[in-house]
This record gives sequence, structure tokens and C-alpha cells, in this order.
Amino acid sequence: MMQVVELAGREDIARVFVARMRESERSLVECVGAVDPALPRSDKMVIVVSTQLGCPVGCAMCDAGTAYYGNLTAAEIQAQIDLVLREWAGPQASSCRKLKVQFARMGEPALNPAVLAVIVSLAQRQDLPGLMPCIATTAPVAGARWMRELIEVRNRWFGRGRFQIQLSVQSTSEDARDRLIPIAKWTLPELAQFARASTRPSDRKIALNFALAPGIEVSADKLAKLFDPRVCMVKLTPLNPTTRAVQNNLSSSFGPGGEHRVVQLVNDIRRHGFDCVVSTGLPEESEMRTSCGQLARIRGATIHSSEATGIPPQSA
Repeated sequence: MMQVVELAGREDIARVFVARMRESERSLVECVGAVDPALPRSDKMVIVVSTQLGCPVGCAMCDAGTAYYGNLTAAEIQAQIDLVLREWAGPQASSCRKLKVQFARMGEPALNPAVLAVIVSLAQRQDLPGLMPCIATTAPVAGARWMRELIEVRNRWFGRGRFQIQLSVQSTSEDARDRLIPIAKWTLPELAQFARASTRPSDRKIALNFALAPGIEVSADKLAKLFDPRVCMVKLTPLNPTTRAVQNNLSSSFGPGGEHRVVQLVNDIRRHGFDCVVSTGLPEESEMRTSCGQLARIRGATIHSSEATGIPPQSA
């Protein structure tokens, strides 16, 4: 039985649901409903769900990776999606032009086979015509078979660019990647080969994600030597303020004084023919701890008891 125990955030920006999935206190997960500040809800809504209890990867900037207690079931993942649809998105979800369901709040989706079953289930829904699943993954070596099966699912069930894959690359230095993502994972050449081999002309380009931090190499020249801009695009974000980032002496390149370096990097990446998106979000999102890598129940989030919301327990 899924029990919503806490709420954080704001209805008009991002709402975080903290839920207990099982009887154990170790079974707490978070799921999010968020808007794009530049677009009305009728154009875009985002649902972000957890795939595991904690995360085994332990990225240096992510608060979800401080503990790991196993995979969620397909029913438990689906219950999060249904919760956000019902309690946050509401009737507008059925007419939303782009309803992104992102498997990225807590956990590494490529290490949980149940995620594929949920994606197939979503593909068969008739009430969400704007649905677009989004997988964000570090591409762990242990998930290589899962990644191949993901492409098979996408190719069978999703067309016209209605599926998004985001690779958490983080640096063009393999040494830096090992420090930031301390798990056996595909190398940069292996990521590039996966992108080339798996992307059809009609598919959305695979996103190469970088959370920029001072001292962490992101080289446009290296990207151009490895990756094909016809099948890959680049997404740059701030490194969000997390407990783990502070512990590991990581900060954001988007801070005061770093703007010119970010602008220069964007220009260099685009000069090599890549589409480059800079996604900074709103300051309120970080303050409410609804941004990537953050957990609402860790330090400083505005928390409201579920007793005040009237949200009853839900069956997973």
C-alpha cells in the first residue's frame, strides 16, 4: 500500500510527493509533478518518478545515492505515475500536448527490469495522447542488456520522436566521470557507439547531460571527436545544491563569475554542429529541493503533512 506521508514544493511550479511504498521506513520514495515555466500546462507537464529505493550508483552530486534498498516493482512505479496524474496533473493531462514521464527521481532505471514493463504499459494507454517517456541513465555496464531491450521497446511502441533518452555523461574526462559516477559504466566511445547504432532518423536525438561544475572537464572538441551531432544533442544544467555536492566540494559553474565560461562552452558546442540546450530552472525549484539530484525530505524543504492534504493511502 502506497501512503503519501509528506508534500513539498508549490502547485504552480513543482510538487513533490514523498510516499511510503511498503511497511518499512526504508521504502520511502519521491515523485514529482512539474511545469515548464515558459509554457502553459496545456503545452507541457512533467512527471518524475523513482525506480528504486535509494540508488546503488552513488553519484557525487546526488542525494538519492546515499543508500540503496532494492528495486521497486512495476506496480509501485505505476502507482507513482497515477498519484501525480490524479493529485497534481488532473484532467488537463488527457489534453496536454507533451506529458513527459521521466524515470529519474531516485534510482538507476537501467538496473530495474520493471521499468520496461511500465513503459510498455504506458504505451498502451489511450487517455494520454501527449505521453512521452524519458529515460535518464548513467548507462551502467550491468544494464547493457536492459539498454538493448529499451531500444526494442522504443522501436516497437513509440514513433515520431515521442521517446527521450538522456545519458548522464557529466564530463569528457573518464577520470572525472569515475569520480562523479562511481559505478562500472559505458565509456565515452561506448556511449557514442550506442547513440549511433540505436537512433533512427525519426527518433528524438539522444541527450548528453552535463551538470557543470568548476574543475570538471567538458570539452566541445572531445565531444565532436566522439559523438555525432546528427543523433546527439547536448544539455547543460547547473549542478544543483545538494548535501552530497557540499560533502564532495562540488559547486555550480552557473554561479556569479562563471557566466562567461558557460556562454563560451555553449558557443563552442554549437560551433561543432550540436544542438545545445541550457536548462537552468527557477531558483524556487532549488530552494524547494525539487531539482535533479535533490531530495525534498533532506534539509530545508518546505514540508506539509499529508494529513492536511486529505490524500488517502493508495494501493500499489
